[in-house]
Amino acid sequence: MKTIKHTKIPQVLILTALVLFTTSAFARLGETREQIDKRYGEGTRSDIQRLEGAETIKYHFNNFQIEVVLHDNKSIWEICHGNINTRDIKMFLKANADDGHTWHYEGKSHQWERSGSPNYIGYSWPGHEDFFCIQDVKAIEAIQNSDVSETGGF
Repeated sequence: MKTIKHTKIPQVLILTALVLFTTSAFARLGETREQIDKRYGEGTRSDIQRLEGAETIKYHFNNFQIEVVLHDNKSIWEICHGNINTRDIKMFLKANADDGHTWHYEGKSHQWERSGSPNYIGYSWPGHEDFFCIQDVKAIEAIQNSDVSETGGF
């Protein structure tokens, strides 16, 4: 009987390690380029820059293409493209639910909203369910508003 108990312990440890690894595989908003490079490998500047005043870096990780929009060397918007399923979305949301934050789905706007601050939202692109995004709303609005004020409202 001792043999059975001893064989279960390594299985539990392996399962726990796998769960911890998979939840930490997705990057988190607010991470630096260096932290994201450690998670996904070295990225390259994207041919599509998603937000004027920020830099978009493209990564390939676990059959996904992930674009990370950086401002002041911090991730403010992450766009995941690939064969995304409900489990992937839940893991992506969980990776961005630290410090007791929770997510709830807002049916009217078809997006997930995170509790607390900073204000994060997650959503699939309409008509493109193979894209899922999480963004820091205030950080993006601040960049967009600074672009408007610099151009005099044009």
